[in-house]
Amino acid sequence: MKPSRLITLVLFSFLLQAVFAQNTTAKYSVKNIKANTKHSDYGTTFFGPNRVYFASNHEAARSFGGKLNNFADTYEAPNYDLYKGLVAQTGEIDYIEKVIITEASKYNKSNAAFSPDMRYVYFTQNNIVDGKAKKDSNGNVNMKIYRANVGSSGQWSNIISLPFNSDDYSCTHPSVSEDNRILFFASDMPGSYGASDIYWVTIDYDGNYGEPQNLGDLVNTNARENFPYVDKNILYFSSNRPDSKGGLDVYMVKLDEPDSKPLNLGSPINSTSDDFCFVIERQNKRGYFSSNRPGGKGEDDIYYFTQDTDFQECKQTISGVILDKVTNKPIPGAIVTMYSHDNIMLATYPVKMDGTYKFELACRGNYRVESYHYDYDKTFKNINFTPQIFSQEVNLYLNPKIIEPVVVVPEKKEVEVVEKVEEALPVKVVIEEKKEEPAKKKEVIIPSIISNNKEILDLPTVYFELDSYYITKEAEQIIKQAIAILKHYPEISIEFASHTDCRASDSYNLLLSDLRAKEVIQYMVRQGVSKDRLIGRGYGESRPVNGCIDGVKCTEAEHLQNRRAEFVVIKK
Repeated sequence: MKPSRLITLVLFSFLLQAVFAQNTTAKYSVKNIKANTKHSDYGTTFFGPNRVYFASNHEAARSFGGKLNNFADTYEAPNYDLYKGLVAQTGEIDYIEKVIITEASKYNKSNAAFSPDMRYVYFTQNNIVDGKAKKDSNGNVNMKIYRANVGSSGQWSNIISLPFNSDDYSCTHPSVSEDNRILFFASDMPGSYGASDIYWVTIDYDGNYGEPQNLGDLVNTNARENFPYVDKNILYFSSNRPDSKGGLDVYMVKLDEPDSKPLNLGSPINSTSDDFCFVIERQNKRGYFSSNRPGGKGEDDIYYFTQDTDFQECKQTISGVILDKVTNKPIPGAIVTMYSHDNIMLATYPVKMDGTYKFELACRGNYRVESYHYDYDKTFKNINFTPQIFSQEVNLYLNPKIIEPVVVVPEKKEVEVVEKVEEALPVKVVIEEKKEEPAKKKEVIIPSIISNNKEILDLPTVYFELDSYYITKEAEQIIKQAIAILKHYPEISIEFASHTDCRASDSYNLLLSDLRAKEVIQYMVRQGVSKDRLIGRGYGESRPVNGCIDGVKCTEAEHLQNRRAEFVVIKK
């Protein structure tokens, strides 16, 4: 391949599997950059809009003493160092200089990744103890991920090894999410599906790390998955799975779609050789990847690319009407919700006055659409995707709910019966009602308890199903008891406080808890409780009753304790 030659190829549509529809990848233009040497240059990452870091061994004439465990065949490898340069408008990397890290070892360093605020940098380095490479029981020198502070002038300091590193396996190729809350990396730690897998770990606001989690079998296989790079909701990675063009290929997968399948980027990004370390600057639609394909200058070369078109994912439309099963008329305000095949809520909203709804979904897998209204029983339908059919009409019929009225028995008034009996005279019965004393304001004693310094109605806790805001039959009975108390004690007002567990994002959980609170309040209003006496408030995952927070492993029962709702007395 000539360095100055720009290759443009149209990427083709293809089937992920027989049951999935065609997705059209983007069009890319790629070129081999001038900075490549006859040695190995790879692993580019952006530092701001106009600067990049990469790894190279072009200055290393010495060999590395030991076998390097790099998720590939073991080999005698020369040392890699990190370099930085400026990005020209043409994509060339100019003004290259070696990165001097005084606290780092003389051994291999690569794959730098910067936090979004540029305060920290993560990078891969050999397992070093007391300045020397440490070998495991098999004679391999494993890799670890290190973090350094980045100073105002770009210097690196305070280098630490991340707590989940081990002498017995490798952790490599870090990439940080846009919100700085998740670190993705590759590892061959125990429990991996293949030779190496993609893992993620949470980062809290104090910079502490949770327990590493495997990304699962939708991404990882029994082959090798490594070199992750996260860009907003898309994770790019390399794999040598069976459907690759040969060697390592670059794949992409959407992280915000639970059933999303990895998509091979195709040519010209991928070749019959190893293609890896894909990074993209989405705003300018440009980036770099590395490859050892024929026609390059050295062992591994850095390639610059521009993204000429957007990725086009096949969409299917599911639409219909929510109808009364008895009258066959639309039900305005009914809630319609779409779920993925593994019961993840994808979208929910109230239907229009004509009862119609519409969802646009990815052309893959199966879905479930549910509908619910206060005066009707919940119903649902499963939707099976059929290739080449991109529009389906699915009407839902709801059965009217028979609602039993809430009966409150009034207090009995005390009466006194006086009988006076005389001979030969009729019995005279006098009923005297006690005169009421002047009204005195007295304390209202209601059935309540004190919990976490709050007065709440003494009722069973209202629980919701995972990822749902529908009122279950059990919850409905508890809410009816609360309604009876409110009608019996017209002086009090309550706040229905709704909470979630820590699964899903903070913003999503806040929305879900708010939907739950509104659902209950609207139900109570429809049962005759004045809206002025009710407040519905969602707190999301901000007030757990136990230690189940982000990054902590908990049982389902412990998560359920946090997925609760309470009737808090705010006025009496």
